[in-house]
Amino acid sequence: MRIEIISTGDEIVTGLVVDTNAAWLSALLLEQGWQVSRRVTVGDSLSDIKQALQESAHRADVVVVCGGLGPTADDLTAAAAALAFDQPLALFPEWLATIEARYASRGRAMAHSNAKQAWLPTACAILDNPVGTACGFVVHHPASHGQCQLFFTPGVPFEFKQMVHEQVLPRIKQRAGAHVDTELRRFYTFGIAESALSDKLDQAPWPPGIELGYRSAMPFIELKLIGHGATFADMDAAQARLLAEIHPWLVGQGDLAPTQQILALLAPRPLTLYEGASRGALLAYCHDYPALEAHFCHTLAADLDQLSSPANGLSLTIGTAGPAGVPLLLGVDGVWIGQTLAVSHPDPESVRHILAFAALDMLRRHLQGLPILADYQTLVRTAERHQDATD
Repeated sequence: MRIEIISTGDEIVTGLVVDTNAAWLSALLLEQGWQVSRRVTVGDSLSDIKQALQESAHRADVVVVCGGLGPTADDLTAAAAALAFDQPLALFPEWLATIEARYASRGRAMAHSNAKQAWLPTACAILDNPVGTACGFVVHHPASHGQCQLFFTPGVPFEFKQMVHEQVLPRIKQRAGAHVDTELRRFYTFGIAESALSDKLDQAPWPPGIELGYRSAMPFIELKLIGHGATFADMDAAQARLLAEIHPWLVGQGDLAPTQQILALLAPRPLTLYEGASRGALLAYCHDYPALEAHFCHTLAADLDQLSSPANGLSLTIGTAGPAGVPLLLGVDGVWIGQTLAVSHPDPESVRHILAFAALDMLRRHLQGLPILADYQTLVRTAERHQDATD
């Protein structure tokens, strides 16, 4: 199934507003098994929007159009749809009554310009918007490949996302039936560069219908194994090949972020954090964990041997930066395992996130029964510490 997205608005074309709606929708559809084929951005021009609608309707099975449904003169999407598909605008009294009722419930009179939002292409079907005055609508248009379904949605992100979840996505699923074009499997690595992964993974082609995608998501490299109509057996074989190559640096897989996966392993045990050089980055990863106690202190030691933490329970401590790097210490009921890491990165914020996750990775490895200290390619270990209460 071919899906395209059209975003409208001068503010998006000029860069004054970032088109987060299209990015969010593309990711959501990919998770559901459909990869968007094309995304188009069009300014507030009646002829340009009309042309974009006709071109996408000719190519695609489904088109999602975002923006241009407001009450002002530059909101032209409904008019463009009427022209593009020879469906003159008509008043939909039921939506006009809905707008009037919403204003009345707030003790306000409806502005005359809002009536424009109830004039829609003649043969369309309304998509309810429970939180705004701009309804969405659906137009069906015959195309060379069958019939194209075009969904028109408002551009306000909160309204758009709710409408997609409640109105658009169920209709796309109904049209697709049991057929899924795309399967996506996610894997996260830490401590290895994207170029090094490419050297390992791109030397031999993947099976037909399967491709590997890369995304830098500091401090991780996310790998996406994408199957386009591939069999489950082929996907499983490709996954086994991928895991064999990346196993030393694999820190998570699936739709949950690695940090969430680690905290799920930990629950419900209490965790105490002490932060220095990471300046709250570790807390940011863990702040939703209910059994958390966190402290920030700029006077924590820079020497790994001088770093301390409680003798009971689980704790992670990130010291301050010193000549050898930053010390990290995991405390587990009177046993302390630590390392000092030298991080070479030009962005200080990225350094803080690298340090924070390196500490969390020590916890992950403990929880999974692995050696606590990993061998990273992108981080240099300058010191180690293994100590228990009897030492």
